[in-house]
Amino acid sequence: MDDDTSTTYYDVFIEEDFSGNMTEQCHKHDDKIFAAQFLPPIYSLVFILGLVGNALLVLTLVRYKGLKGVVDVFFLNIAISNFLCLVTYPFWIHTAIHSWDLGNAMCKMVSGFYTAGYYGYTCFLVLLIIHRYLAIVHMGRFHLAAKKTGCGIIASAWGLAVLAALPELMFSQVQTEGRDNICHFVQPHYPLGDEKFWKNFLTLKMNILGLLIPLLVAVFCYGSIRKTSRYKEKNYGLFRLIFVMTLVFIGLWTPYSLVLFLTTFQEHLNLSNCESSYHLDKATQVTKIIGDTHCCINPVIYGLLDETVQRRLYCLFHHQNNTDSHPREGPEQQSPATKGPLYHSSRF
Repeated sequence: MDDDTSTTYYDVFIEEDFSGNMTEQCHKHDDKIFAAQFLPPIYSLVFILGLVGNALLVLTLVRYKGLKGVVDVFFLNIAISNFLCLVTYPFWIHTAIHSWDLGNAMCKMVSGFYTAGYYGYTCFLVLLIIHRYLAIVHMGRFHLAAKKTGCGIIASAWGLAVLAALPELMFSQVQTEGRDNICHFVQPHYPLGDEKFWKNFLTLKMNILGLLIPLLVAVFCYGSIRKTSRYKEKNYGLFRLIFVMTLVFIGLWTPYSLVLFLTTFQEHLNLSNCESSYHLDKATQVTKIIGDTHCCINPVIYGLLDETVQRRLYCLFHHQNNTDSHPREGPEQQSPATKGPLYHSSRF
């Protein structure tokens, strides 16, 4: 590459590969400017909506359903997982606007909370999928086993989530970039000499535990459920709720997982040129923000599709209409939404 081209377009040196045979001057994507402009308003909105939505979800599960079944406890732990992620958002907002001034210990704690919350969510989402599969396909042998093993399964799920978060907790630390101190989470500080191994390992962990396993479990379980006669005989509202939650979660996180994979293995995929690196760096930030919105979207899905919440909302608006001088409906005039037994998620 000649000097005229380099002085026109590039100003920062990065290596294209680990062999060091070829070095190219590239203009990198300025992630700090992008984060300062877009991350604070988006994360602030997600933080507020997520706190309110998940608090209402916990209230519904504890007060109106009484946590009577394993499914309700799984949903409660999903809300807790969302809270673990959400409490870290103010720290990322502060870092995007200013600089990290809370030290290494806090940096590790925030990174650990976020990662444990993310993998906790995936664990309990997979447990909900398997629970529906066992309850519908193997209904006769399922109820007693579910009651006996519920606490152990929940403890194991959180143990796996914490174990999966350990690398991020270990490698996250404050690094100096120019005049700013940054708590690196997306790009941890890897041990010298092992950067390539840990970078590949964390990327594969994210893709396998966070995307591939939930996707394969969902495809197998939902395919098996739809073939059963019991599914064809009855409309399972809880099955529909978990199915939509799974689709939304996979849809939000698949772009980031794919971009992270391409970024990590770009030298093997012929994507290590300047233009590809620039676009991959930018796509990493954008898709990460998209994935993080799952914390506030999940309670909305639950509220729209859960029949207990629908019934409460119907009673609320029905009561409001009665207070506005509308005649009360007799039993024979009640809406179909309030007639007949509703399917409660706490039964299984």
